[in-house]
Amino acid sequence: MGKAHIHGTTAAPAKLTSDLTRCDQEPIHVPGAIQPHGALLVLDEPDLTITQASENAGEHLGQPLERVLDQPLSAVLGEASAAEVRAALDGDRWKELNPLAIAARGRRFDGIVHRHAGATILELEPILPTATEATVHHPLRRALLRVQSAGTLDDLYEAVVQEVRRLAGFERVMLYQFDDEGHGAVIAESREPSLEPYLGLHYPASDIPRQARALYLANPLRIIPDARYTPARLVPGARRERAAPLDLSFAVLRSVSPVHLEYMANMGVLASMSVSLRVHDGLWGLISCANHSGPRRLPYELRSACEVLGLLTSLEIAAFEDREAAARRDARRLPLSLLVDTMRSGDDVLEGLLARPAELLALVGAEGAAVVRAGDARTWGRTPPLPFVMALADWLDQRPDASLFSTASLAAMLPSALPVKDVASGLLSFGLPGAEHRRLLWFRPEIVQTVRWGGDPREPVETDPHMRIHPRRSFALWKQEMRLRSRPFSASDIEAAEDLRRYAVEIDLERQVERAQRAVRARDDLVAVVSHDLKNPIGVIQMQAALLLRAAGPHDEPQSRRLRALAERIQRSVDRMNALVHGLLDLAKIESGRFVLERRPEPTRELVEEALLAMRPLAESRRITIAEHVVETPRVEADRERIFQVFSNLVGNAIKFTPEGGAVTVEVALERDGVRFTVADTGPGIPADRLPHVFERYWRAPGERSAGTGLGLYIAHGIVEAHGGRLWVESTVGVGTRFTFTLPLSS
Repeated sequence: MGKAHIHGTTAAPAKLTSDLTRCDQEPIHVPGAIQPHGALLVLDEPDLTITQASENAGEHLGQPLERVLDQPLSAVLGEASAAEVRAALDGDRWKELNPLAIAARGRRFDGIVHRHAGATILELEPILPTATEATVHHPLRRALLRVQSAGTLDDLYEAVVQEVRRLAGFERVMLYQFDDEGHGAVIAESREPSLEPYLGLHYPASDIPRQARALYLANPLRIIPDARYTPARLVPGARRERAAPLDLSFAVLRSVSPVHLEYMANMGVLASMSVSLRVHDGLWGLISCANHSGPRRLPYELRSACEVLGLLTSLEIAAFEDREAAARRDARRLPLSLLVDTMRSGDDVLEGLLARPAELLALVGAEGAAVVRAGDARTWGRTPPLPFVMALADWLDQRPDASLFSTASLAAMLPSALPVKDVASGLLSFGLPGAEHRRLLWFRPEIVQTVRWGGDPREPVETDPHMRIHPRRSFALWKQEMRLRSRPFSASDIEAAEDLRRYAVEIDLERQVERAQRAVRARDDLVAVVSHDLKNPIGVIQMQAALLLRAAGPHDEPQSRRLRALAERIQRSVDRMNALVHGLLDLAKIESGRFVLERRPEPTRELVEEALLAMRPLAESRRITIAEHVVETPRVEADRERIFQVFSNLVGNAIKFTPEGGAVTVEVALERDGVRFTVADTGPGIPADRLPHVFERYWRAPGERSAGTGLGLYIAHGIVEAHGGRLWVESTVGVGTRFTFTLPLSS
């Protein structure tokens, strides 16, 4: 790293977006070359013909490259070695059988075979002269036992770097952890005493760009025995069968990005090895090994031992984190329970939380909280001014992640939060669903921190006059004062907020259901009382109207005509009142789920004829033709009285809205699992903007002067759905309207 220099700044690292984007877009998985300490062959299955090879393959195999390409593997390596490869590929057993014992022209290799992206790749690494039986049986047991017996995470980190260094023999071994933004920090280190320490240093995300982190997640081990190598190109440069470069994501020998090799040279690193630490399906960090004095090449067995140690370390880290998460979950169980009880007992689920401010703040480690509801806000602890809280709630409600939101640097996302950084640099918030915006917000204050960077993070890359990217040259210590950030909300804090939100939503929904149930019960009671109290007087009125008609006398006398007209008007009013009472009773039954059907197998033709028999006199009085297109179908499962009610409504409406001289058509057709009934008219049609409202309660077309209740189609829709069918409408203005419903076949 060179001599350390101390710098100061009060701003966060500048985001060199264009440079970092170019770094992230470098296609490092298809370099078109390998590291030359081994050779690579691409095989065409099933005959294992060599279709592509590294240009140094002939040198490693003791024959010209032209005698390698387009040859069967057995002709190049011999029948025994080819059989080893074929056995590993059969049944996809190569993962367990690698490395294969390969011998060719008196030379011995570790053969590493794999399949990826449609290619079969065989890599050949010459066996090192030092790879003796002692190397193969290196004491990994001690390392595993030490890692497993670590009592704390710090003990684990220390054990890992020491044991990997002992196993692999590198001059420096570091444990490198990524944060949420991709930046890394050295959290443990074992090194030669003469080397400058890196422990505690931070490195920007650009040092390991996004696609490199993706490869580390997919392929857990990466080794560069000599950073000064000259790459060995692949011949031909593209795969013949696909005219595309070879994907070397899982190749041990894959050549490294020139930018990374420059980076290693600038750091004074001549050899490196990285082992991925994957925790909970994410890239947690790396075991990073470095040699500064010279190359360092490890045999396959030692690399595998380090990979196993990395896997065990990942499992141990996950176990520690899980135990810590469980402990935090246990610690917040009591405050969460108290907060839930408060939400249940209060008038409003969120406002009631402020009655327990200590538990509310302790739940997520906040110093202030606010509840915003119906254009009003209440706060507790250290919070921004009320106008800002209200504006912040509006801003959050407009975001796609409004249900649960967290940040440790609010001002970076919302510049208007800069004046309130002392109390609200960190924010954790959730909202409740519903038309009324309701939101809970937690706040954390700014914490000024000094971060020690391994080089100036404001200059992660450099660009030459030819626009070629170069890594930074300086790794001198750079101290940076970080502002506008709070202590980050941990995964446990966010989990606690999610738990509280889930309870709040459940309690709020329970209350809405209770209110709805009370309203339904009240309506049902009212309907029952009204219908009961109306039946007797309606019956009396109906009887009196009948008596008036009987006593009206001859039709040709004026007094009789007036009396008869009065009696008929009373009769029509009574019929409307009866229809309204029955409609309200049906409405109550449908909406409370108490709509009972008496279903039995019914012949479709009889259902239709019965309804039309009742409707024909009305149609004839308006000079409207009723046409039938009824095919013979199996019986349907139906409540005859209720389906008669549906037909009466649909046919009656069709007659009512069809001009004199028009036509109403009733069709019946068999479908795969039911029968389709259609009632079509030649009326004026329904405009498209009104169609979605046709089946709503009490809906009538604007300007309609019908004496109906506005419940007929709503109830018909409920009856059909209760049968397990569907009812829908299609209409064209000036042409007519079609109502269609389905009923299931009788089993």
